[in-house]
Amino acid sequence: MHHISPALTLLHQQCRLINASEGVRLEVCSGCLWLTRPGDAVDRFLVAGSTLDLHENHVLIQSDRHPGAAGGVPARYVLVPLCASSVNRYRQWFKRLTNQVGNYVQGLAEVSTRATLKSARGAHGLR
Repeated sequence: MHHISPALTLLHQQCRLINASEGVRLEVCSGCLWLTRPGDAVDRFLVAGSTLDLHENHVLIQSDRHPGAAGGVPARYVLVPLCASSVNRYRQWFKRLTNQVGNYVQGLAEVSTRATLKSARGAHGLR
């Protein structure tokens, strides 16, 4: 189950920068948003009912009027996380795996160090 954030409002010509590297769905509830994102050759106008999945940082949105419409009205939108539970599950699994590998390598290093010290003591007649 996804947690849906409350609708956010941008007043006419107000901007917001969205960092969406974790993945979010932008859903426009009312008004019109102008959107530009890195690497896109074109900017987009999103109107009420439009959705767009975002997976990158530095996405700029601005409340604007729909081309051809008169006047500016605030835009309302929501950001819905995309598969947040599965992303977190994989992230937690990867963190556990790297911790286990790190602990294993550290254990090998300690065994190797003890064996080296023991050999060095034996070679010098130390106990």
